[in-house]
Amino acid sequence: MPSPLKAPFAPDVLRAVADTFGTPTYVYHAPTIRDRIGRLRRHLTGVPVRLLYAMKANSHPAILQIMREEGLGFDAVSPGELLLALRLGVEPDRILFSANNMTDEEMHLAHEHGVLLNIGELSRLEKFGRAYPGSAVCVRLNPQVGAGHHEHVVTAGARSKFGIPVEQTDRIRALADAHGLRIVGLHHHIGSGILHTAHFWEAARVLLEAARPFEGLRFINLGGGLGIPYRPDEAPLDLDNFRDALMAPLRSFHAEYGAPALTFWFEPGRYLVGEAGVLLVRVNTLKSANGRTFAGTDSGMGHLVRPAMYGAYHALYNLSNPDGALQPYDVTGNICESGDLFARDRPVQTIREGDILAILDAGAYGMSMASEYNLRPLPAEVLVTEDGPRLIRARRTPEELADALLTTLPRT
Repeated sequence: MPSPLKAPFAPDVLRAVADTFGTPTYVYHAPTIRDRIGRLRRHLTGVPVRLLYAMKANSHPAILQIMREEGLGFDAVSPGELLLALRLGVEPDRILFSANNMTDEEMHLAHEHGVLLNIGELSRLEKFGRAYPGSAVCVRLNPQVGAGHHEHVVTAGARSKFGIPVEQTDRIRALADAHGLRIVGLHHHIGSGILHTAHFWEAARVLLEAARPFEGLRFINLGGGLGIPYRPDEAPLDLDNFRDALMAPLRSFHAEYGAPALTFWFEPGRYLVGEAGVLLVRVNTLKSANGRTFAGTDSGMGHLVRPAMYGAYHALYNLSNPDGALQPYDVTGNICESGDLFARDRPVQTIREGDILAILDAGAYGMSMASEYNLRPLPAEVLVTEDGPRLIRARRTPEELADALLTTLPRT
């Protein structure tokens, strides 16, 4: 059985969006984002907590504006994300800059804007100390505990490129002493799409123990990774269990550390926006071959790469024939790659050419990972608020895409 269309995405609203704005189109539901923020805040109580939105999940300015209005800080991992947050009016002290393989230019950019750097390499920490002795800095540790929905998104452990191994904290403190650096925060991020509390607590225990020798910490950043249930048989993250397993140890550490101002930071991304987004696509080709039925769409892996990259599951719903009998389909994209599939052998309500399909749970790592591969224009984006849907990014035409590329040629 296919997953039912999840509230609050009423079929009539999505059909109206497709009729008005065409396809392919990403649709985001602002009240759902605000609801997820509220849920998380209600469960992270008993110690001072700060939420930083992981911009990489979905960096559209309209989404970022919601986060800003809700009082979240921002986890930025590139100069583009950093500058976008600043230009939206986000105060520098509400941004943490966590670029991977940080360059000198990126280091200088963040520091000169008054943004705290989160550094995950000893060599970069030394370069920062030489450039800005006496400065405050956050350090990313690898707790040697990783988790995630796919090996590509496990960001800690023995094979991970991220963070300074927790066994090297003595070297971190020595570098800090040599340059007068003030280590004000420790950070880890173990992976993405995690649905089991035990993974969070196992890593948090390591980070808290590593933090004890550091004096003057203002925060401990436990990262993100909170997952959502993509498959029908997956249970959502149990926030009650998450609270019960994690918050009591954090309260104990807070009391033992002896710094009342110490704050615990979290970096949710997918959890806040994943279920708040769908991708609307139109079926333009039906083909039966070798015992399979292919439903070809006007979108593809250039718009939602997760199925091709991770083998990720996204539920499908036929908005044009919701009461149709279920039949198995290979739902394919329009990119010249055999791996360009949204689903293989997936039961979907009977599909006809021209039908509109909703690809669910696409609000995170959808448009933010999209590309114009095969010179296919990016989808439009629509935000649904209490006032109804509004276009927040127009879809470029093929002519506009070609024109933009031709401007790169030298003038004759």
